[in-house]
Amino acid sequence: MEKFYKTSTGCARALKSVSFALLLVMFLSVNVGAVHAQGASAQTGKRRITGTVTDTDGAPLVGATVYIKDTNVGTTTNTDGLFVIDVLPKQQITVSYIGYLSQTLPTDGREVINIKLKSDTDLLEEVVVVGYNVQKKETITGSIATITTKDLKQSPTANINNALAGRMPGLLVNQFSGGEPGNDAAQLNIRGISTYGQSGVIMIVDGIERDMSYLAPDEIETFTILKDASATAPYGIRGANGVIVVTTKRGRKGEKPTVDFKASVGISEPIRYPDYLGSADYATLYNEAMLNDNPSLAADSPSLFTQTAIDNYRRAKGDNSDGLGYNWDYFDYAFQPSVLQDYSLSVRGGTDRARYFILGSYYKQGGNYKHSNSDNANNFLRYNFRANVDVDATKRLKISVDLGARVTEYTYPGATAANIISLANTQPPYLPIVLPNNGNEVNQGDFEENGGYLLYADNDYRYNMLGQLSRSGFSKRTRRYLQGSFKLSHDLDFITEGLSIAAQFSYDTFNQHTINNSVPTHSTGNLTYPGYSTWMLPEEYSIDEWKNNSAYWIQNGSYVTANQRTTDDAQGNSLSHANPEGTSRFQARLDYARKFGDHNVTAMVLYYMQNKIVGKEVPYRYMGFSGRATYDYKNKYLFEFNIGYNGSENFARGHRFGVFPAGSIGWVVSQEEFMKNVRWIDHLKLRASYGLVGNDQMGSTRFAYLQYYTSGSNMNIYFGEDKKAFGTTLIEGIFANPSLTWEKARKFNFGIDAEFFHQRLTLSVDVFKEHRYDILTSLNTDDKLGFPYIVGQTAPIVNSGIVDNRGIEFQLGWDGRIGQHFRYWIRPNFTFARNKVKFCNEISYVDSNGRDCPWRYQTGRRVGENFCYIFDHFVADQDEADRLNAMNGGSGFAIWGPVQPGDVVYKDMNGDGVVNNYDRAAVGNPRTPEIQYGIPVGLSYKGFDFSMLWQGSALCSVQLSGPAVWDFPLYDQSRTGKVRKMHLNRWTPETAATATYPALHYGIHNNNKQQYSSLFLYDASYIRLKNVEIGYTLPKAWTSKAGIQSVRIYAQGQNLLTFDRLGDVDMDPEIKNGDGSWFPVQRVVNLGINMTF
Repeated sequence: MEKFYKTSTGCARALKSVSFALLLVMFLSVNVGAVHAQGASAQTGKRRITGTVTDTDGAPLVGATVYIKDTNVGTTTNTDGLFVIDVLPKQQITVSYIGYLSQTLPTDGREVINIKLKSDTDLLEEVVVVGYNVQKKETITGSIATITTKDLKQSPTANINNALAGRMPGLLVNQFSGGEPGNDAAQLNIRGISTYGQSGVIMIVDGIERDMSYLAPDEIETFTILKDASATAPYGIRGANGVIVVTTKRGRKGEKPTVDFKASVGISEPIRYPDYLGSADYATLYNEAMLNDNPSLAADSPSLFTQTAIDNYRRAKGDNSDGLGYNWDYFDYAFQPSVLQDYSLSVRGGTDRARYFILGSYYKQGGNYKHSNSDNANNFLRYNFRANVDVDATKRLKISVDLGARVTEYTYPGATAANIISLANTQPPYLPIVLPNNGNEVNQGDFEENGGYLLYADNDYRYNMLGQLSRSGFSKRTRRYLQGSFKLSHDLDFITEGLSIAAQFSYDTFNQHTINNSVPTHSTGNLTYPGYSTWMLPEEYSIDEWKNNSAYWIQNGSYVTANQRTTDDAQGNSLSHANPEGTSRFQARLDYARKFGDHNVTAMVLYYMQNKIVGKEVPYRYMGFSGRATYDYKNKYLFEFNIGYNGSENFARGHRFGVFPAGSIGWVVSQEEFMKNVRWIDHLKLRASYGLVGNDQMGSTRFAYLQYYTSGSNMNIYFGEDKKAFGTTLIEGIFANPSLTWEKARKFNFGIDAEFFHQRLTLSVDVFKEHRYDILTSLNTDDKLGFPYIVGQTAPIVNSGIVDNRGIEFQLGWDGRIGQHFRYWIRPNFTFARNKVKFCNEISYVDSNGRDCPWRYQTGRRVGENFCYIFDHFVADQDEADRLNAMNGGSGFAIWGPVQPGDVVYKDMNGDGVVNNYDRAAVGNPRTPEIQYGIPVGLSYKGFDFSMLWQGSALCSVQLSGPAVWDFPLYDQSRTGKVRKMHLNRWTPETAATATYPALHYGIHNNNKQQYSSLFLYDASYIRLKNVEIGYTLPKAWTSKAGIQSVRIYAQGQNLLTFDRLGDVDMDPEIKNGDGSWFPVQRVVNLGINMTF
């Protein structure tokens, strides 16, 4: 391993040396060209050439650069796209314009030259990236989708994953992780969920498997997803879940050096916060819940709020400055908008011999927490650097060096975001946050030692919001990524025309360290307390004093410590390191591309070997071969064959390698003779593919084919009734399965690509079906048919399980023009994917009466199906409650104890007179949407442009519990939560006919507050205004005087509007399943400028 690291260090040094040499070559080549230009300008015999420069639609390009190749002599086009230039014999002119592909043309014998430039986007869309190579879009027979950097830059987000939602068919993007800065990566799935095992996609950046999450949008050229077997077969054993391919920007031949600068500043804040009821309504519902639980409780009991206190709360300002009590909105108290900053500077250009792209960028997302400082604010910073250099060393030999670096810094309080959110979700609004200095003699020393104020807490509510934000310390996590690759490619046309070879070596490193200066917590019994000092009323007084006498205690009270701390504990001071990672990869590729009259042939053979070292672990290794062959006749009849032969360390010898073939065919119908007179159809292609791909992912599990043992201590072993204690012991791990191998997927795809009305209308439709089998299945869960408990051991991971997945996706586009300057476009896309579990090793559900319960099985239903107790009705009156409680010998109708009027009655699915686990049934939809869609729309007029993206999801449900939806839920052992607007529509005898929420109860009530209740399963469908952008490009006549090619100013918005069906639940529809301790998705508004020199 030491030798490996020495070799890796040497390679890194070599990459740096080669990069410097290539940059020197590039510099010299540019300057030699300039010297040559000076000599050329002295010649005579000039003649004048005029012409126009337009785009492919004939619109004039104002300010396009027209210059004589290899000189500094040039001009620009006027407002009509016209230019005039004087040239010498045999000289060539080069025409360039920002966002368009440059052209170089001869001038001999020509006096008028009219040029049409293709946009960069058109160029990139003509050639698309497929497995380890590129291919013309018109000859593609697999299913892929591509977008360019222009689309990605419309989303002001730190994580590029979040910019992809609604952009392309087949890609499902869900931000279930929330919007916390630095922890907001979206979940990506291609064509939905096809397995109940691991479903993560592979990410490939510039041909190497790398994480793309925090790439800067300005360094990305294209983003492509590979969806069917034909497209993913080269990735073989890892391609079953789909592949994402990212290419970064590079220089182009003949491209004049351009400098691009971008700066934007904006405001970011969560889309919405949960809306909890204020102190008055809290007190009213609290009294009701307490009386429901204790009907004999006296109306004047000190444990209840008085009507006077409730009336005061309704009039109170909220901070008790008026003496009427507290009425806190904890989200308003804790959160604020933050400032976003995004800057990038890049240089791009090229000559005939050298091309380059260099970028540096800085992104900062400020903290959303109030009451924090620069040390503990939840800031996120990202630094990106990239240098891609290509040099033609000779006519045949090409050298490429890529260097990429990324640093992210995430700073946050000692309290986690989940902790702060859960505190805001549960802390009652009537309790104080700060106990001000009221002059009492008992606590004067305490006030002085704690900054002039004391933080309130008590034995139930042990944490304080201000303490969590400002006195819990801080942590800072820094991650560093360094990525380098060196590539040699050589044309072998001296052997045969069209043959070439390429070899690439890459080495990537990752390391992470965390500085932890947080204040540690401490425990007493099973309760945990903060390390900062908190204070409460003397022990002879209860928390009930704050219900009706808060003004008295604030003005006259004395306080005692609530956590055995009179001052804050010292901050911990530690530095921890995650396991460093180093990944080396070598790949060699042989390519062949040749045209024989009407016959076009291409072929590729690739070998790769990857070695990843994580800390002191055994290296992770992959290796294999990939191949592709394509043939087309007159670009009309298309055939493609792909194959992968790959090996994975996850399986034993004899089961380690697999062959994954796939084939596809295409027919370009519009090329046929019988279509020549159909003028409204420009292009029509039918395509189909079928193949086999695999998946070797098992989460964190490795070497499941090997039996392993762990050490233990102080184990008691029984021989009959005799107990014998042992010291150090060996404990057998999960049983090994030496026959384990990859899971497999057979995929079929049929697609149609079409263009109509001079390419104004475009259409792409795909219908797909996947059969996943031999799924890697862990039997270590209660719902799987593993070993019985008496065995005392966990069953091995097995190849078992079958899931079918099918669906349809399409993208429709219309590009229109009104007059010369007004353009508009719309490109909606739609994806529907539905799976079905055919077999999953699940246990049987046969109740105590021997009846099978088919509604309880996962088999035959979708992955991630919600199995709930089905709400039937509320208990109508005491007579019904008595009847239900008397059932089953007095143990009741449900397994959670007696019910009262207004409590929930669930459906008895099997009719055995008791509601238990056998009565849970599939209802609603899985959390991952089955439908996702996007509606991008845009228009432009002269220098103005406007675009927006509506994005949505459907056929998805979210299962909520705890503080997210329950009334007064017990949380964290002793905290009891609060109530929301939805609880105002609770059951009472007066509202029995219209109630949508059961009768209120304080604390635990497992019948009503049931984790698997259909009452708390919600439709999470939504449509969101994901992006809006308005821009204006300054006239060329203004900017050219300052030596600037282009200036564009713009305003952007993200997540501006959301329409959903959650109603009074008042949560963002992308919230994950659970109790609501989830940092909301962010809304962003920013202003920016792009300048090109």
